[in-house]
Amino acid sequence: MRTWLFTWNPSRFAWDDKHDGYLEMKNQISQAGITYNSWSCGNNKSIKKGDRIFLIRLGVEPRGIMASGYAATDVFEGPHWDVQREALGIKCRRLFIEFDKIQDPLSENIIPMDNLMGINPKYKWSSQMSGIEIPDHIANEVETIWKNIG
Repeated sequence: MRTWLFTWNPSRFAWDDKHDGYLEMKNQISQAGITYNSWSCGNNKSIKKGDRIFLIRLGVEPRGIMASGYAATDVFEGPHWDVQREALGIKCRRLFIEFDKIQDPLSENIIPMDNLMGINPKYKWSSQMSGIEIPDHIANEVETIWKNIG
């Protein structure tokens, strides 16, 4: 199993058409243990069903890892996340994520950017594109910290 970093910038993309759309999914996890959402994965074609996913909030503070899950599908081509590009018929690579944990970055603990930089300052934590692989040695540290947040 490989581990991947996905990104969310609330100043560029409203989650489920709402700035705090993740809260509904967080509630679904509390009721059912999991929830699903499709997410774009940049140019990546290598993500496979079952791979581990961490989602980092970028742009506005608080920035850091706020969600985790597993790839529920392999990569497929689907509607573009940008409505203007979608209107032009432009597609993007995406997959469904089975989210198992979502923290509200405005009121709950996340793994802040400073902590991530402490794990490995050379890793591209601020990549603007989802689907960047996290090397195993870094992923193991992130996983350990993430399990203790909540």
